[in-house]
Amino acid sequence: MKLTVQKEDILYAVNAVGRAISNKNTLPILNGIMLEAPQDLPGKLILRGTDLELAMECLIDAEVEQTGKVVAPGRYLQELVRHLPNGPVTLSSENSEEMRLSYEQSEIAIRCFEPEEFPALPTAEGDIRGQIGVATFRRMVKQASIAAATDEVRPLFTGILVELAGPELVMVASDTHRLAIAVGSWQGEGKGEAKLILPCRTMQEIARLAIGDEGMIEIIASRNQAYFRLENITFASRVISGQYPDYHQVLPAAGLYTCHTAIKREKLTEALERAALLSRDTARGKANIVCLKWSEEGLLLTAEAPDVGNIHEELPATLSGQSIESSYNARYLLDALKVMEDETVAFHLTGESTPGIILPEGVEQEQSPYTYLVLPVRVTR
Repeated sequence: MKLTVQKEDILYAVNAVGRAISNKNTLPILNGIMLEAPQDLPGKLILRGTDLELAMECLIDAEVEQTGKVVAPGRYLQELVRHLPNGPVTLSSENSEEMRLSYEQSEIAIRCFEPEEFPALPTAEGDIRGQIGVATFRRMVKQASIAAATDEVRPLFTGILVELAGPELVMVASDTHRLAIAVGSWQGEGKGEAKLILPCRTMQEIARLAIGDEGMIEIIASRNQAYFRLENITFASRVISGQYPDYHQVLPAAGLYTCHTAIKREKLTEALERAALLSRDTARGKANIVCLKWSEEGLLLTAEAPDVGNIHEELPATLSGQSIESSYNARYLLDALKVMEDETVAFHLTGESTPGIILPEGVEQEQSPYTYLVLPVRVTR
Protein backbone atom coordinates (compact mmCIF):
# COMPACT_ATOMS: atom_id res chain seq x y z
CA MET A 1 0.00 0.00 0.00
CA LYS A 2 1.23 3.49 -0.81
CA LEU A 3 -0.76 6.72 -0.77
CA THR A 4 -0.58 10.38 0.17
CA VAL A 5 -3.11 12.28 2.27
CA GLN A 6 -3.30 15.70 3.87
CA LYS A 7 -2.48 15.78 7.59
CA GLU A 8 -5.78 17.53 8.46
CA ASP A 9 -7.79 14.85 6.62
CA ILE A 10 -6.18 11.84 8.26
CA LEU A 11 -6.19 13.55 11.66
CA TYR A 12 -9.95 14.02 11.35
CA ALA A 13 -10.39 10.38 10.33
CA VAL A 14 -8.21 8.77 13.02
CA ASN A 15 -9.82 10.91 15.71
CA ALA A 16 -13.27 9.90 14.46
CA VAL A 17 -12.78 6.13 14.21
CA GLY A 18 -10.55 6.19 17.28
CA ARG A 19 -13.67 6.79 19.36
CA ALA A 20 -14.82 3.27 18.50
CA ILE A 21 -11.77 1.54 19.96
CA SER A 22 -11.04 0.79 23.60
CA ASN A 23 -7.84 -0.11 25.43
CA LYS A 24 -9.95 -2.25 27.78
CA ASN A 25 -10.40 -4.93 25.12
CA THR A 26 -8.61 -8.21 25.77
CA LEU A 27 -8.16 -8.74 22.02
CA PRO A 28 -5.17 -6.65 20.89
CA ILE A 29 -6.52 -6.38 17.33
CA LEU A 30 -9.47 -4.33 18.64
CA ASN A 31 -7.01 -1.63 19.72
CA GLY A 32 -6.11 -1.13 16.07
CA ILE A 33 -7.37 1.09 13.27
CA MET A 34 -7.55 -0.48 9.82
CA LEU A 35 -6.41 1.66 6.89
CA GLU A 36 -7.42 0.40 3.46
CA ALA A 37 -6.98 1.77 -0.03
CA PRO A 38 -9.48 -0.44 -1.89
CA GLN A 39 -9.37 -1.18 -5.60
CA ASP A 40 -13.07 -0.48 -6.06
CA LEU A 41 -12.81 3.06 -4.61
CA PRO A 42 -9.98 4.80 -6.44
CA GLY A 43 -8.71 7.97 -4.79
CA LYS A 44 -10.07 7.04 -1.38
CA LEU A 45 -8.68 5.83 1.95
CA ILE A 46 -10.99 4.00 4.37
CA LEU A 47 -10.28 3.95 8.11
CA ARG A 48 -12.15 1.52 10.37
CA GLY A 49 -12.36 0.95 14.11
CA THR A 50 -14.52 -1.25 16.35
CA ASP A 51 -14.89 -2.55 19.88
CA LEU A 52 -17.55 -5.07 18.77
CA GLU A 53 -20.27 -2.83 20.22
CA LEU A 54 -19.72 0.16 17.96
CA ALA A 55 -18.05 0.01 14.56
CA MET A 56 -17.05 3.10 12.58
CA GLU A 57 -15.82 3.68 9.07
CA CYS A 58 -14.51 6.99 7.70
CA LEU A 59 -13.77 7.78 4.06
CA ILE A 60 -11.25 10.46 3.03
CA ASP A 61 -9.55 11.57 -0.18
CA ALA A 62 -6.09 10.21 -1.01
CA GLU A 63 -3.62 10.05 -3.88
CA VAL A 64 -3.29 6.28 -4.17
CA GLU A 65 -0.27 4.78 -5.88
CA GLN A 66 -0.80 1.24 -4.62
CA THR A 67 -3.83 -0.36 -2.98
CA GLY A 68 -3.65 -2.50 0.15
CA LYS A 69 -4.47 -2.47 3.85
CA VAL A 70 -2.81 -2.47 7.27
CA VAL A 71 -3.98 -2.36 10.89
CA ALA A 72 -2.03 0.17 12.94
CA PRO A 73 -2.19 0.54 16.76
CA GLY A 74 -4.95 3.08 17.21
CA ARG A 75 -3.73 5.22 20.11
CA TYR A 76 -0.19 5.46 18.76
CA LEU A 77 -1.50 6.41 15.33
CA GLN A 78 -3.71 9.13 16.77
CA GLU A 79 -0.87 10.69 18.75
CA LEU A 80 1.63 10.42 15.92
CA VAL A 81 -0.69 12.04 13.38
CA ARG A 82 -1.64 14.77 15.84
CA HIS A 83 2.02 15.78 16.19
CA LEU A 84 2.86 15.71 12.48
CA PRO A 85 3.49 19.04 10.71
CA ASN A 86 0.79 20.36 8.43
CA GLY A 87 0.96 19.25 4.82
CA PRO A 88 1.02 15.99 2.87
CA VAL A 89 1.74 12.67 4.59
CA THR A 90 2.68 9.52 2.70
CA LEU A 91 1.58 6.18 4.13
CA SER A 92 3.30 3.08 2.81
CA SER A 93 3.73 -0.58 3.70
CA GLU A 94 5.52 -3.37 1.92
CA ASN A 95 3.86 -5.99 4.13
CA SER A 96 1.23 -6.16 6.86
CA GLU A 97 3.77 -6.01 9.69
CA GLU A 98 4.86 -2.38 9.36
CA MET A 99 3.62 0.99 8.10
CA ARG A 100 5.73 4.05 7.37
CA LEU A 101 4.60 7.67 7.65
CA SER A 102 6.73 10.00 5.56
CA TYR A 103 6.54 13.79 5.90
CA GLU A 104 8.87 16.56 4.81
CA GLN A 105 12.36 14.94 5.06
CA SER A 106 11.39 12.58 7.88
CA GLU A 107 9.86 9.14 8.38
CA ILE A 108 8.23 7.13 11.17
CA ALA A 109 7.82 3.33 11.12
CA ILE A 110 5.26 1.62 13.36
CA ARG A 111 4.57 -2.06 13.89
CA CYS A 112 1.14 -3.25 12.75
CA PHE A 113 -1.34 -6.07 13.36
CA GLU A 114 -2.35 -8.77 10.90
CA PRO A 115 -5.28 -7.37 8.82
CA GLU A 116 -6.92 -10.79 8.47
CA GLU A 117 -7.55 -10.81 12.23
CA PHE A 118 -9.52 -7.55 12.13
CA PRO A 119 -13.28 -8.15 12.52
CA ALA A 120 -15.34 -7.67 9.39
CA LEU A 121 -17.69 -4.72 9.71
CA PRO A 122 -21.37 -5.55 9.18
CA THR A 123 -23.04 -4.64 5.93
CA ALA A 124 -25.63 -1.87 6.13
CA GLU A 125 -28.83 -3.81 5.48
CA GLY A 126 -32.30 -3.49 6.95
CA ASP A 127 -36.00 -3.33 6.15
CA ILE A 128 -36.50 0.12 7.63
CA ARG A 129 -34.53 3.14 6.52
CA GLY A 130 -34.88 6.88 6.34
CA GLN A 131 -33.27 10.21 7.16
CA ILE A 132 -33.34 12.61 10.08
CA GLY A 133 -31.93 16.11 10.34
CA VAL A 134 -28.57 16.38 12.09
CA ALA A 135 -29.77 19.13 14.44
CA THR A 136 -32.87 17.14 15.39
CA PHE A 137 -30.82 13.99 16.02
CA ARG A 138 -28.33 15.82 18.24
CA ARG A 139 -31.13 17.45 20.22
CA MET A 140 -32.90 14.14 20.81
CA VAL A 141 -29.77 12.26 21.88
CA LYS A 142 -28.82 15.06 24.27
CA GLN A 143 -32.28 15.12 25.83
CA ALA A 144 -32.75 11.35 26.14
CA SER A 145 -29.25 10.30 27.21
CA ILE A 146 -29.31 12.20 30.52
CA ALA A 147 -31.73 9.60 31.92
CA ALA A 148 -29.81 6.49 30.82
CA ALA A 149 -28.35 4.37 33.61
CA THR A 150 -24.58 4.10 34.06
CA ASP A 151 -24.73 0.96 36.22
CA GLU A 152 -23.94 -2.10 34.11
CA VAL A 153 -25.85 -4.36 36.53
CA ARG A 154 -28.96 -3.75 34.42
CA PRO A 155 -27.60 -3.41 30.86
CA LEU A 156 -31.06 -2.79 29.41
CA PHE A 157 -31.25 0.62 31.07
CA THR A 158 -27.80 1.71 29.92
CA GLY A 159 -29.24 1.97 26.42
CA ILE A 160 -31.59 4.29 24.58
CA LEU A 161 -34.76 2.81 23.15
CA VAL A 162 -35.15 4.00 19.56
CA GLU A 163 -38.59 3.63 18.00
CA LEU A 164 -38.86 3.99 14.24
CA ALA A 165 -42.44 4.13 13.05
CA GLY A 166 -44.32 6.39 10.66
CA PRO A 167 -43.19 10.01 10.45
CA GLU A 168 -41.84 10.11 14.01
CA LEU A 169 -38.66 8.86 15.62
CA VAL A 170 -38.74 8.46 19.41
CA MET A 171 -35.82 8.06 21.82
CA VAL A 172 -36.45 6.87 25.38
CA ALA A 173 -34.10 6.39 28.33
CA SER A 174 -34.60 5.64 32.01
CA ASP A 175 -32.53 4.70 35.04
CA THR A 176 -35.78 3.80 36.91
CA HIS A 177 -35.63 7.08 38.89
CA ARG A 178 -36.46 9.25 35.91
CA LEU A 179 -37.63 8.89 32.33
CA ALA A 180 -36.77 11.02 29.29
CA ILE A 181 -38.69 10.90 26.00
CA ALA A 182 -37.50 12.85 22.95
CA VAL A 183 -39.57 12.99 19.76
CA GLY A 184 -38.59 14.21 16.31
CA SER A 185 -39.69 14.00 12.70
CA TRP A 186 -37.87 11.79 10.24
CA GLN A 187 -38.34 10.68 6.64
CA GLY A 188 -38.87 6.98 7.18
CA GLU A 189 -39.31 4.28 4.56
CA GLY A 190 -39.93 0.54 4.63
CA LYS A 191 -42.52 -1.78 6.04
CA GLY A 192 -43.49 -2.14 9.68
CA GLU A 193 -41.69 -0.54 12.60
CA ALA A 194 -38.55 -1.11 14.61
CA LYS A 195 -37.84 -0.86 18.34
CA LEU A 196 -34.14 -1.07 19.09
CA ILE A 197 -32.24 -0.62 22.35
CA LEU A 198 -28.91 0.94 21.39
CA PRO A 199 -25.97 1.66 23.72
CA CYS A 200 -26.11 5.21 25.00
CA ARG A 201 -22.40 5.65 24.26
CA THR A 202 -22.98 4.76 20.62
CA MET A 203 -25.71 7.35 20.23
CA GLN A 204 -23.60 10.02 21.93
CA GLU A 205 -20.64 9.32 19.67
CA ILE A 206 -22.80 9.65 16.56
CA ALA A 207 -24.26 12.91 17.85
CA ARG A 208 -20.77 14.21 18.70
CA LEU A 209 -19.51 13.64 15.17
CA ALA A 210 -22.66 14.96 13.50
CA ILE A 211 -21.57 18.56 13.08
CA GLY A 212 -23.46 21.36 11.39
CA ASP A 213 -27.22 21.91 11.34
CA GLU A 214 -28.10 21.50 7.68
CA GLY A 215 -27.12 17.89 6.94
CA MET A 216 -29.03 14.63 7.25
CA ILE A 217 -28.25 11.32 8.94
CA GLU A 218 -29.32 8.17 7.13
CA ILE A 219 -30.62 5.41 9.39
CA ILE A 220 -30.94 1.76 8.40
CA ALA A 221 -32.42 -0.66 10.91
CA SER A 222 -32.63 -4.43 11.12
CA ARG A 223 -33.48 -6.72 14.02
CA ASN A 224 -29.92 -7.04 15.31
CA GLN A 225 -28.12 -4.00 13.93
CA ALA A 226 -28.60 -0.29 13.38
CA TYR A 227 -26.63 1.77 10.90
CA PHE A 228 -26.10 5.52 10.82
CA ARG A 229 -24.48 7.23 7.87
CA LEU A 230 -23.21 10.80 7.74
CA GLU A 231 -21.56 12.39 4.73
CA ASN A 232 -18.33 10.38 5.02
CA ILE A 233 -18.73 8.35 8.23
CA THR A 234 -20.72 5.14 8.75
CA PHE A 235 -21.61 3.73 12.17
CA ALA A 236 -22.81 0.21 12.94
CA SER A 237 -24.17 -0.48 16.40
CA ARG A 238 -25.09 -3.69 18.13
CA VAL A 239 -28.53 -3.93 19.70
CA ILE A 240 -28.88 -4.58 23.43
CA SER A 241 -31.00 -7.69 23.86
CA GLY A 242 -34.09 -7.63 26.04
CA GLN A 243 -37.59 -6.22 26.21
CA TYR A 244 -37.72 -2.56 27.17
CA PRO A 245 -40.55 -1.82 29.65
CA ASP A 246 -43.62 -0.07 28.28
CA TYR A 247 -42.85 3.51 29.20
CA HIS A 248 -46.38 4.63 28.30
CA GLN A 249 -47.64 2.88 31.44
CA VAL A 250 -45.30 4.96 33.59
CA LEU A 251 -46.60 8.29 32.36
CA PRO A 252 -49.50 9.59 34.48
CA ALA A 253 -52.85 9.92 32.76
CA ALA A 254 -53.89 13.51 32.07
CA GLY A 255 -56.67 13.34 34.64
CA LEU A 256 -54.26 12.51 37.49
CA TYR A 257 -52.44 15.83 37.47
CA THR A 258 -53.53 18.05 40.35
CA CYS A 259 -50.96 20.82 39.96
CA HIS A 260 -49.87 22.67 36.81
CA THR A 261 -47.11 25.27 37.04
CA ALA A 262 -45.02 27.40 34.72
CA ILE A 263 -41.66 29.01 35.51
CA LYS A 264 -38.73 30.65 33.69
CA ARG A 265 -36.24 27.90 32.93
CA GLU A 266 -33.10 29.99 33.37
CA LYS A 267 -34.19 31.42 36.72
CA LEU A 268 -35.01 27.96 38.10
CA THR A 269 -31.74 26.52 36.77
CA GLU A 270 -29.69 29.20 38.52
CA ALA A 271 -31.56 28.69 41.80
CA LEU A 272 -31.13 24.92 41.68
CA GLU A 273 -27.40 25.26 41.04
CA ARG A 274 -27.05 27.44 44.13
CA ALA A 275 -29.16 25.02 46.16
CA ALA A 276 -27.10 22.03 44.98
CA LEU A 277 -23.96 23.67 46.37
CA LEU A 278 -25.52 23.78 49.84
CA SER A 279 -27.14 20.33 49.83
CA ARG A 280 -24.20 17.96 49.45
CA ASP A 281 -24.98 16.00 52.58
CA THR A 282 -23.57 12.72 51.27
CA ALA A 283 -22.69 11.44 54.73
CA ARG A 284 -26.38 11.21 55.59
CA GLY A 285 -27.39 9.82 52.22
CA LYS A 286 -29.23 12.97 51.21
CA ALA A 287 -27.03 14.36 48.45
CA ASN A 288 -28.47 17.27 46.47
CA ILE A 289 -31.96 17.13 47.95
CA VAL A 290 -34.02 20.27 47.39
CA CYS A 291 -37.60 21.03 48.38
CA LEU A 292 -39.95 22.75 45.93
CA LYS A 293 -43.15 24.26 47.31
CA TRP A 294 -45.55 25.46 44.61
CA SER A 295 -48.33 27.87 45.63
CA GLU A 296 -50.29 30.81 44.28
CA GLU A 297 -47.48 33.08 45.53
CA GLY A 298 -44.95 31.31 43.29
CA LEU A 299 -42.22 28.77 44.00
CA LEU A 300 -40.40 28.47 47.31
CA LEU A 301 -37.12 26.55 46.92
CA THR A 302 -35.27 25.41 50.03
CA ALA A 303 -32.29 23.17 50.78
CA GLU A 304 -30.02 22.63 53.73
CA ALA A 305 -26.96 20.76 54.92
CA PRO A 306 -26.47 20.86 58.72
CA ASP A 307 -22.71 21.34 58.50
CA VAL A 308 -22.83 23.90 55.70
CA GLY A 309 -25.94 26.07 55.81
CA ASN A 310 -29.26 26.51 54.07
CA ILE A 311 -30.87 28.33 51.20
CA HIS A 312 -34.31 29.90 50.86
CA GLU A 313 -35.34 31.31 47.47
CA GLU A 314 -38.65 32.64 46.20
CA LEU A 315 -39.19 32.58 42.44
CA PRO A 316 -42.10 33.92 40.36
CA ALA A 317 -44.22 31.10 38.92
CA THR A 318 -47.82 30.51 37.91
CA LEU A 319 -49.98 27.82 39.46
CA SER A 320 -53.15 26.10 38.32
CA GLY A 321 -54.61 23.58 40.75
CA GLN A 322 -53.61 22.72 44.29
CA SER A 323 -50.41 23.66 46.10
CA ILE A 324 -47.80 20.90 46.34
CA GLU A 325 -44.56 20.50 48.28
CA SER A 326 -42.11 17.82 47.10
CA SER A 327 -38.41 17.03 47.43
CA TYR A 328 -36.18 16.08 44.51
CA ASN A 329 -32.62 15.29 43.62
CA ALA A 330 -31.48 18.69 42.35
CA ARG A 331 -29.17 17.12 39.78
CA TYR A 332 -32.05 15.24 38.18
CA LEU A 333 -33.94 18.50 37.72
CA LEU A 334 -30.88 20.35 36.48
CA ASP A 335 -30.09 17.66 33.92
CA ALA A 336 -33.51 18.16 32.33
CA LEU A 337 -33.53 21.95 32.44
CA LYS A 338 -30.09 22.19 30.82
CA VAL A 339 -31.07 20.12 27.77
CA MET A 340 -34.32 21.98 27.20
CA GLU A 341 -34.28 25.01 24.91
CA ASP A 342 -37.52 26.67 25.97
CA GLU A 343 -37.71 29.99 27.83
CA THR A 344 -40.50 28.74 30.09
CA VAL A 345 -41.08 25.18 31.33
CA ALA A 346 -44.09 23.57 32.92
CA PHE A 347 -44.26 21.14 35.85
CA HIS A 348 -47.32 18.89 35.88
CA LEU A 349 -47.55 17.10 39.22
CA THR A 350 -49.78 14.32 40.54
CA GLY A 351 -48.92 14.58 44.23
CA GLU A 352 -46.19 15.15 46.80
CA SER A 353 -44.77 11.63 46.57
CA THR A 354 -45.85 10.54 43.08
CA PRO A 355 -44.32 11.13 39.65
CA GLY A 356 -44.54 14.42 37.84
CA ILE A 357 -43.40 15.57 34.40
CA ILE A 358 -41.56 18.56 32.98
CA LEU A 359 -42.55 19.85 29.52
CA PRO A 360 -42.08 22.97 27.44
CA GLU A 361 -44.70 25.44 28.64
CA GLY A 362 -47.87 25.61 26.56
CA VAL A 363 -47.42 22.18 24.96
CA GLU A 364 -49.70 19.23 25.55
CA GLN A 365 -48.04 16.03 26.73
CA GLU A 366 -49.09 14.07 23.62
CA GLN A 367 -47.59 16.68 21.27
CA SER A 368 -44.47 17.56 23.25
CA PRO A 369 -41.06 17.09 21.59
CA TYR A 370 -39.64 16.37 25.05
CA THR A 371 -41.11 14.83 28.18
CA TYR A 372 -39.14 14.32 31.38
CA LEU A 373 -40.64 12.33 34.24
CA VAL A 374 -38.99 12.45 37.66
CA LEU A 375 -39.82 10.78 40.97
CA PRO A 376 -39.82 12.81 44.19
CA VAL A 377 -37.46 11.80 46.97
CA ARG A 378 -38.99 10.65 50.24
CA VAL A 379 -37.48 12.61 53.11
CA THR A 380 -38.20 12.73 56.84
CA ARG A 381 -39.16 16.21 57.86
